[in-house]
Amino acid sequence: MARTRSARIHSPASVLDPPPATATEPTAADPAPPSATSPSPPPAPLPTPKRKKRPVEPKAERIGTRKKLRLSAIEVGGDRDRGEVGSEAVQQRGGGRAAQDGQDDEAERLSRVGKKVTLGDGQQDYTITCPLPWRDSKTREFHFDDYPDFRPNMSPEEIIRQGSFDGGFFRPVKSQKSGRELHEDWSDFPKEWYDGLDVSLYLTRPDPGDTSVNKWQARMGQPFEVWEKNGWIRPEHDARGWFSWYYRFYLGRRCDDDARQVQRWAGVAGNSGRFKRMLLGKYRDRGVHFVEPDEELVSPGIRQTLNHWAYDPTTAHLNRFREEKGDRVANDDADE
Repeated sequence: MARTRSARIHSPASVLDPPPATATEPTAADPAPPSATSPSPPPAPLPTPKRKKRPVEPKAERIGTRKKLRLSAIEVGGDRDRGEVGSEAVQQRGGGRAAQDGQDDEAERLSRVGKKVTLGDGQQDYTITCPLPWRDSKTREFHFDDYPDFRPNMSPEEIIRQGSFDGGFFRPVKSQKSGRELHEDWSDFPKEWYDGLDVSLYLTRPDPGDTSVNKWQARMGQPFEVWEKNGWIRPEHDARGWFSWYYRFYLGRRCDDDARQVQRWAGVAGNSGRFKRMLLGKYRDRGVHFVEPDEELVSPGIRQTLNHWAYDPTTAHLNRFREEKGDRVANDDADE
């Protein structure tokens, strides 16, 4: 189904992803509900997209294909002209690799272990101590051996190639606390993860950014200055916050901020994550039974927020949510 690009949601927020919000915090995608004295009719249900029947592959061919895709088949919707990864593309580049189905190439997963990384801008140098994660080929979730409950389903490379943070996560900024100007604090971000992208459009675009590069075309998040002021950043580890932490954790760095960051992710996009459940609830309310990989008619803003936090909703997650609410999920709604 073709992507809808006409409806854009804008908020006054800047390019960084938002921290976990309080239960009463409104979002750009979710205006405050009307008062009790001014009831409004429930939203009209959206037409449920018809699923296309998938061709059944011969057994031998499926086995052969799976063997070929042992390393990090990144299958996300996109447009190569915009620097995104195509839906059938397979990325097998260095730091972006993750073994599938547990049949991982141990040599590849361990290839970075022991590497020493020197950082600047007040960040502590580190040594990679853990292997790359492996990726489940069915659920698309990443598995980290030492944090089994942390299961994002987007890699750092996928997040950047989908234009997240309005293309400006690594834009030059100045810390009001340290007085440092951050320019080269991301020198350890693997070059293969942004190979072929225009750095000035996808990584260092000045503020204000451009939502046209965002996959869901919604400007969400709060600026670096707000993150720093509220103490959400541990600059000795990651000068810019969450996403800096995530790509280094993915690469195999471990530090004393890991548990806090995993907990923050769980509050946004985990099984009980606020934004995840909010979006799934909106789907259910609108009668949506299938999550389109390249179209978002319900809440582009929330989906863009979740994109920043390494999560993209799936039909399987929606089905589990609906069953939890007492809905009967028909076989036709099952995620193959």
